[in-house]
Amino acid sequence: MSMHVLHYRTPTLTLLAIAVSFALSSCSDSDDSFTRIEPVTPAATYSADIQRTQFGIPHITADDYKGLGYGVGYAFAEDNICSLAREIVVASGQSMLYLGESGDVASDVFYTWYNSPERRANFLAAQDEEVIDAVTGYAAGYSRYLRDTGVDNIDPDCAGMDWVREIDIDDLLAVYGKANLRGGLSNFVAPIAAAAPPAQNGVMGSSRMVTVEPEAGLESDSEAESDFDMDTINVLEDGSNAYALGSEVTGTSSGILYGNPHEPWNGVQRFYEFHLTMPGELDVMGAGQQGQPFPNIGFNKDVAWSHTVSTAKRFTFYQLNLVNGDPMKYNFENSDGVFEQRDIEAVDVTIQLPDDQTLVQPIYLSHFGPMLAANFVNEALPAWGANNLAYTIRDAASENPRALNQWRSMNKASSVEDLVDRMQDTLGLGFVNTIATDRYGKALYADISTVPHVTAEKLNDCSANAGPFLGALIAQGVPALNGATADCAWGNDDDSPQMGIFGGSNLPYLIRDDYALNSNDSYWLSNLDQRLTGFSPLLSRRLTPFPGTDSPEAVPLSLRTRMAFIQIFDRLDNSDDLGGNTFDLDNLQEVVYGNRSYAAELVLDDVLADCTANPMLPVSSGSNVDATQACTVLSNWDRRDNVDSKGAHVFREFWERVPFDDATMTVFNVPFDEADPINTPRDLIINATTRTALGDAITYFQDKNIALDAPLGSVQYVLDAGNNNERIAMHGGLGREGIFNVARGPGPNDDGEYIINNGPTYMQTVTFDNNGPIAEALLAYSQSADSTRPYHRDQTRRYSDKNWFRLPFSANEISEQAVGEVIELRE
Repeated sequence: MSMHVLHYRTPTLTLLAIAVSFALSSCSDSDDSFTRIEPVTPAATYSADIQRTQFGIPHITADDYKGLGYGVGYAFAEDNICSLAREIVVASGQSMLYLGESGDVASDVFYTWYNSPERRANFLAAQDEEVIDAVTGYAAGYSRYLRDTGVDNIDPDCAGMDWVREIDIDDLLAVYGKANLRGGLSNFVAPIAAAAPPAQNGVMGSSRMVTVEPEAGLESDSEAESDFDMDTINVLEDGSNAYALGSEVTGTSSGILYGNPHEPWNGVQRFYEFHLTMPGELDVMGAGQQGQPFPNIGFNKDVAWSHTVSTAKRFTFYQLNLVNGDPMKYNFENSDGVFEQRDIEAVDVTIQLPDDQTLVQPIYLSHFGPMLAANFVNEALPAWGANNLAYTIRDAASENPRALNQWRSMNKASSVEDLVDRMQDTLGLGFVNTIATDRYGKALYADISTVPHVTAEKLNDCSANAGPFLGALIAQGVPALNGATADCAWGNDDDSPQMGIFGGSNLPYLIRDDYALNSNDSYWLSNLDQRLTGFSPLLSRRLTPFPGTDSPEAVPLSLRTRMAFIQIFDRLDNSDDLGGNTFDLDNLQEVVYGNRSYAAELVLDDVLADCTANPMLPVSSGSNVDATQACTVLSNWDRRDNVDSKGAHVFREFWERVPFDDATMTVFNVPFDEADPINTPRDLIINATTRTALGDAITYFQDKNIALDAPLGSVQYVLDAGNNNERIAMHGGLGREGIFNVARGPGPNDDGEYIINNGPTYMQTVTFDNNGPIAEALLAYSQSADSTRPYHRDQTRRYSDKNWFRLPFSANEISEQAVGEVIELRE
């Protein structure tokens, strides 16, 4: 049966509609066309059929891209309207006007400036016609749902709010503009909004100039700490995992893909599952983040792909040498060798406040990009004007309007090789690696994305002899260049569609018949037998070589990446006892949900040997605790983070207290060896620090009255708001523990329990047979953020049980899993 939902409505004019109207204004051949009106039945502008299947997954069929977008927008709004409505408010710079205490002045100033009408118009002009149609349709579908349902009858979280309204393409352009900045400017909103010159007679001039030297927080030492953590950009701690398994390790002619991007469970990065079919043009299924009319991660009949956050840097700081006495001018040697004094421009930005009030605040711009209050990035950096210096930032992704074009192109790929060609041609990915496989048994890793064209030589030359701050920033992983000369401007490649970024020929990828993987480490090691070298340091985790290494790319791997490799090796020699020595969907799913703690496998034997021999452990308060029971519990622990694992929480709190990160050289007896990166560093040094760490972990749970042998699922869980906040036990753990299957939250609450709100998202395992793709998946938080919807926590329970389900792709499969009637949307 079908449900016919018709609606005729005059569409609201947008930038696109206005442009079209101008183009058509002179197309009439004579005035006769206006003298007689024929009664006609209006044709549908938007037309889509939506069939939901198990767990609320919409399958949208349409004859054009407008219809596809219309169906996705309508279905998404049914399940998650509040999230996108709120993001439109933030991206449009209206949070102070609408969101009360959640509003933010700096955010509003920045996004009002950034998402200006001119920028949105330029972004629109760069889109393929099919993309414009899909985005226009998405806005119309979202608005149609809101119109049909009424703002008072939607998700109670935002029902009746005046900021929930119908939208158009301009609203989505603001969302896309904001999303583009995830790897760059969006991490510096506060420093950009706070940037302001000093009074001209305050600190400028050679006789009154304030001198600032790097402090302890901004040293060249690799162990130095910074106020600004690059991990907040690269998401190295809680990022993503992906395996591409080729025919050599699947034992078939086809590849197998596993993907699991780790993201926050709420808000702008929430994934949504859907399937698009336009006969003869597009047939693709997967998941996209809100507002996206195409899957960002998914599969078609030939190719399956996933993404992980890349370590590549998307921006550079520039240090400006100010003109004495004038903080609004800086010295610059142009490409002709002529010395100039360039102006810093002040752009007044007006934001709306409640009660018809407004606030005007400037954003300051150099020719590189917005100015920064550098001391907000790190308090050891000089404020604007100190040392006659100021700092500005250029972000490559902010100059990239091609992401939507890239998603659509990737959705149509016919092989791994074709996928590479499409990524190199468009170069639209802003901050991710791509891991993919195909029906022909190939495995791909690639970081083909927007990266500033800064070579190792330029990074070195443009930071030397420019004072102490640039070298210190680079040592901490923040790319920083001398802004006093055109010689330090970003370079260009002939095969790049964007000025200032590397072309595809200068970006790393490999295609293999065995495997490729990534867990947020750099391109250097995605296959142990084929190391990638010779690329810009801006693609690496570190900008400077790791001490004691010969290759500039070589750096200690995260424990999660080491676990990723070991799981593959253990499968191929059957050390995991799963039988055979190849991968299939079943044993792959067992491997990725095995929840092995690599940190425990690495250090627990040494810890147990010590605490068994010396069970009285010191605690930070100055007392001691008897560790006998804890040692017994940890001895019996299966060294996994499953819901029934007993002792996992004790080890977690112990390891959290050990001062370790992947680059620490003082925790292990055997240091990192680039010739053996999977097995080094190793052999934990047992000392007063590690003993106190275990003592504190024990007393922590004793004070919380949590049993040391409590099953992990009793203290780690998700709440089901739609079912009286019932607890759903969660497996998984922290990347820092070497848990491949990351599950995390804000840390233990006051009761010593872990409420998960970040980690596993859209997990897919995909292979191929003669009939097409075979895909099994889970969306850990389920389709809907609306706790009144039936799809709010249904997949979450499946995930807790490690119970994958088959995604229906063919018409017969969709029919077998159909839930409810086909909705035939027409407008």
